[in-house]
Amino acid sequence: MCKKFIKKRDGSRYVEAAHINPKHKKGQEIAENIILLCPNHHKEFDYGDLSIIEQTNDKIEFNLNGTDYIVNLKIS
Repeated sequence: MCKKFIKKRDGSRYVEAAHINPKHKKGQEIAENIILLCPNHHKEFDYGDLSIIEQTNDKIEFNLNGTDYIVNLKIS
């Protein structure tokens, strides 16, 4: 969403894996159900007003707290 991350002391990047369809709502632990987000957007994704508009294997389009996002799910 924001393409930000936390740079760790060792130079690596810290991001968090969020479930698109939450596990408590029977979301599966599979790659197609995971989106990598910065820690702040992960919590907003989990607790904010989320409406998924379209989801394919290549992308997810959603509205989160009044802002539209399109996120590429394919690794380049």
